This record gives sequence, structure tokens and C-alpha cells, in this order.
Amino acid sequence: MQVYVRVEELVVLLVVTLAVALVARRLRLPYTLVLVVVGLLIGFAHILPTVRLEPNVVLVIFLPALLFEGAWSAEVAVLRASWLPVFLLAVPGLAVSLAVVAAVLHWGLGLDWLTALLVGAIVSPTDPVAVLALLRQLGMPARLRTLIEGESLFNDGVGAAAYVVVLGLLLAAHSLVRATASGTVTLHAVWLLVGGPLLGALAGFITARFLYRIDDHLIEITSTFCVAYGIYLIGEALQTSGLLAVVLAGLIIGSYGQRIGLTEAARAAANDVWEFIGYVANSLLFLLVGVQIGAASFAQAIPAIIWAVVGVIIGRAVMIYLLLPLYNWFVRRRLAQKHHRQKTLSPPQVVPPAWRPLLLLAGLRGALSLALVLSLPTNLPQRPLLDGIVYGVVLVTLLGQGLGLRLLLPRWKVE
Repeated sequence: MQVYVRVEELVVLLVVTLAVALVARRLRLPYTLVLVVVGLLIGFAHILPTVRLEPNVVLVIFLPALLFEGAWSAEVAVLRASWLPVFLLAVPGLAVSLAVVAAVLHWGLGLDWLTALLVGAIVSPTDPVAVLALLRQLGMPARLRTLIEGESLFNDGVGAAAYVVVLGLLLAAHSLVRATASGTVTLHAVWLLVGGPLLGALAGFITARFLYRIDDHLIEITSTFCVAYGIYLIGEALQTSGLLAVVLAGLIIGSYGQRIGLTEAARAAANDVWEFIGYVANSLLFLLVGVQIGAASFAQAIPAIIWAVVGVIIGRAVMIYLLLPLYNWFVRRRLAQKHHRQKTLSPPQVVPPAWRPLLLLAGLRGALSLALVLSLPTNLPQRPLLDGIVYGVVLVTLLGQGLGLRLLLPRWKVE
């Protein structure tokens, strides 16, 4: 009987997403933000009391599909040209954001360092789907969209890896698990960050060669679907980052695999299938995020939420206004060298200063942050406080920054 109830609820949720998309189009608002608001109302009114956001549903069902679809449809030539700023934002930038959030929560709220670092790891990955839809709608430059999307593709895996390492240290500190040697922790962190991309790259090239030998669009599309979920599960089984594995596999199959292994008809069919999967997954996920937050009670965590939001904003500002000027200085220095003035080379490009405020506001937090906090052990000290902090940060960034961008972007002059 439960199976039928869940199917009915799924149909109801899909109908709600369809209605919201039609309304959002009329209002010229990002439909994902409107979905969050509708989800808040559903959760607050307990209209669907049995519907909630399960962490495994996010990590195993939604995220592999969304990351693979994002990597599959990424403009790889633009991403390759912007690989260094994307790397700076996704790896050192995430570390800067994590550290700033942790420092603010430690000094402002009094959390111990490990707990503060854990919160920083949870709320540092970005979820800019609503922003990207708005940027496309307003015709913003492809390179700006690539910077935002590329950062999100990679910092999800990096943030999840940081979460695993910090949580392990915190559990050991509270004697909830056996303490691990520092050398083992370091090796585990390296394996999380390196093993996933290597696994994804290997799977991507093998799948691309397989697609080259197959001439059936149904088998080809099914193969991409299997890789999206299969490589995530293999990565998790090998205790490395399944999310980073999905991203690398999607990038290689979406560029190299499409070019050598798919006919024009198969390519068009695969693009349609993955666009549909991404749309449905995003719609359901944002609606469920709203339902989960709306049903939660976190009024007692408001002071902590304020400190966390301050930390998130400061951390985002530091990473944008420190790393991107540093990158621009590096680019200008390279361009000043004689061999980079040759016409046969494609010189790197600076990131226009006018993009920095947009990149600052594009740091929305979303489903991954909720999935990570919901995955915390129930016996972890201060668990209810951590839940409230993450719910508040996700809500403020999604609605505050998302609606702020909607108001500012049409009036923004981009270089």
C-alpha cells in the first residue's frame, strides 16, 4: 500500500512543479525559487506530512543525474579556456569560504573549531541552478555562466570530501568512533579528491569508445544513464568521491564521447533526454527543499543562523575579491611575456571586474547542504542546532540572493 501512496505523492509533486513553472513564466521569475516558496507553504501547512527530503534520495538519485546533466551539457571549450578561475573558485575558494564560516561561528557563536569547520564544509558548496536559468533568460555571457556552473560542478565533490574528513575527526574527538591517525586522514582526503576524478575519467573514455562501436541511440542513451549512476556507486564503494567521478565522466562523454560515438540524431535524442531528466530532477528537488525547510522548526537557531549567514557572505566576498584579482594579475603578467603575444596561441582572458558582484550573489546554497546535514549521526552533539543553521543558510541564500539577482540583473551592465 505504501508504494501506491508514494506514487500518488510523486504525481502530485510533479503536477505542482508543472503549475509553478507556468506561473513563474508569467511572473518572469526563476521557477526554482518559486518552487522553494511553494514548498515552504506545503511544509509549513503540513499538506503532505509524509513527504520529506531523505539524504540518500538526494545523494544517490538526484545529484548524480544533475551533475552528469550539467557536465554533459557544459560548453567544454569555454570551460577549458576558463579552467584556472573555475579551479580557484571550486578548490581554494571553497577552502577559504569554509575557513571564514568556521572562524565566524567559532568566535561569534562559541562553537568548537571542529564543529564550526563541519558547518563550513556543509554550507560552502554552491547550488546556482536558479541563477543559471536567470542568466540564460537575460542573455548573459556564456563565459560568466560557465564560471558559475563550473564552480558548482566541482565544489560539490570537494565540499562533500571536506565534510567526510571533518566529520570523521569530530566523531573521533567525541569518542563516537575510533580515532584515526593523522597520516591516514591525510591519505583519505587525497584519495577523495584524486580518486574520484581518475575513476570518472577512466569510465568516461571507456564509455566513449563503447559508444563509437554502437549504432543504436536507445542503447547509447541507456549507457550514459548507467554511467551517471554506476560510476557514483562505484566511487562510493571505493571510498572516494562519487560526485567528482560523475562530473569527470559526464564532461568526457558529453564532449569526446558525443563527438566520436554519436550520430547527429542520437546526439539530439540524448540531449533531449538529459535536458528532461535535469528539469524534472531540479523541479522536484527545489520543491522538496522548500517542503523540508517549511516543516522544520528552527526559530531557536536564529542567532546562530545570523552568524552563519554573515560568515557565508564574508567568505564568498573574500574568495571572489581575493582570488579573481590574483588570477587577473597572473593573466596580465603572462600576456606581457613575449611568447604569449604570438598570434598562434590562445591567450588566457581576465575575469571582468563587473562580474565580481554577480559571482558574489551567485553563491546560493541548496540541496547538497541539506543532504549533508541530514546525514549527520543523530547522537552528534548539538545536532539540532546544526540542522537549524543549515536550514536557515539555505533559505536566506536561495530567497535573499536569488531574488536580489532577479531585481539587479536586468539593470546590470556587464563588460
